Amino acid sequence: MTFRNQHIRMLPSFALALALALGGPSSAFAEPPSSTGPTSPTEKTVEEKALEQQISDQEQIAHGHVAIDQGHVDIGPKFVDGQWKLMIHDDHDAEPVWRSPEDVVLKSRDAALLPKPEDAAYDFVQANPGDEVYVVPQTEKSGVVWPGWNTQDPETERRLGTGATLSMEGVEGPGQFSLYLENGNFAGPQVLWNSADDAGQDIWVPKNSHTHANWVFTRPGVYFVTVRAHAKLADGTEVSDTQRLQFAVGDSTDVESVFARAKALGEPKPASQADASSGASAGPSSGADKGTDTATMIMVGAGSVILLGGGIAFWVSARGRRAKEAASVEERRP
Repeated sequence: MTFRNQHIRMLPSFALALALALGGPSSAFAEPPSSTGPTSPTEKTVEEKALEQQISDQEQIAHGHVAIDQGHVDIGPKFVDGQWKLMIHDDHDAEPVWRSPEDVVLKSRDAALLPKPEDAAYDFVQANPGDEVYVVPQTEKSGVVWPGWNTQDPETERRLGTGATLSMEGVEGPGQFSLYLENGNFAGPQVLWNSADDAGQDIWVPKNSHTHANWVFTRPGVYFVTVRAHAKLADGTEVSDTQRLQFAVGDSTDVESVFARAKALGEPKPASQADASSGASAGPSSGADKGTDTATMIMVGAGSVILLGGGIAFWVSARGRRAKEAASVEERRP
């Protein structure tokens, strides 16, 4: 399925109606996400503005440790002094800035807790039905950080070929981590990354694109998700950078303990040392230019966005249905 230049989202009112129609629970999953909502047809929600973001080449790089527990952030490649880097684009505050992942802890508070549904389509989440897990949702939820990814840095857009690959190369934490899309239309969840599976899971990201998905953690504590961003540039140069995303999951998890643990771990290393040097030429690439069996096409088309379901809609739509097949999303390069 190819999506071009469009925003697709399940409205909160539809999610609620769907939950009630399917006999969904009267739990938090049946509640519409809180939103600042438009007060007139011409006004847009904070979420809609974030999805339509345009990143300026004037945005600065901020330094120093910071914890982000609500609002919009994206991971994405950026050229810093001519070098390809995986960074965090932080616009949860008034002025958007870029930050090094080592300076950022994404804090998932207990406000993100939701019970796992009984639907077998969600068996990839390693918890018993009804157990509460931390769900950082695909659609923005008040009081919960809202991470996604983009390839919208202006220099990246100018220099990138057709797109980049984000590879999950390892997860450390007290529980299981998974990342997936809820595509709506009664399709099953589309798992992108799962710490219970082998590392090296790839997501293909076309240039000038912006996506959000569901981040699930089964237990509170400190988590590190090692991600490698790699690509072939328009001039044929292959680039790669590996960073560690840092999470403090649960109200009781201290942010400073995350920074301390990261310091003890040292620099993150890619699974393959052959392409560890940012900006260095290499031999034949993996998913960055040839595609891999595990690379997943998330979206196609400049400036396109996929935002379907969300932390609330994505669970309740599972009630009363037993669609087991993942959404039809092309697993090929454009």
